[in-house]
Amino acid sequence: MRTQRGFSILEVTIALVIVAVVITAAWGWQGSLITRRLQNATYLLEGDLRWAQQMAVSNAGNGPQVELCFRADGYDLYSTVYGGGDVLNINPASYTATAGSRFKSVNSGQEYALGIQITPPSQGTIPCTIDPTRVAIAFLSSGQPLFADTNSHAITLTLRGRSYLITIQPYTGLATVSAQ
Repeated sequence: MRTQRGFSILEVTIALVIVAVVITAAWGWQGSLITRRLQNATYLLEGDLRWAQQMAVSNAGNGPQVELCFRADGYDLYSTVYGGGDVLNINPASYTATAGSRFKSVNSGQEYALGIQITPPSQGTIPCTIDPTRVAIAFLSSGQPLFADTNSHAITLTLRGRSYLITIQPYTGLATVSAQ
């Protein structure tokens, strides 16, 4: 009786198929994890935009009442009191802003995953009252976002080549999320 050594072609094929299935599942799982992290950060920011809008309406005063100020590693929500200036406070040189209390701070690596880049709109923002080198999205006491034009503006969130947009409508302040 002769002892055979080695594997049959069928055994090798089955082993390769199992390895391929495991690698494919791991690859898809990683992509799902990236998408989920990006979605979580996007919906957190969208919720905070809605909350800022609601806070501005509830504060019901003159001009913008809440600012969402962007930082490199997150963003902050502040109450803001504006005095003087034009009726809509569109021209920052025509009014005086005073920062009130901070409602909330959101930080990369804590409230949302590290590595997510938040890019505010290139237009439609105002200088942040707390730090004029940063940009902010502000809401009037009517709930309308403080945009100098009648266009919608989008905030982009990006992680490893995937992007989501939060588009803010000019008159209603409605924020909608879409994958890019």
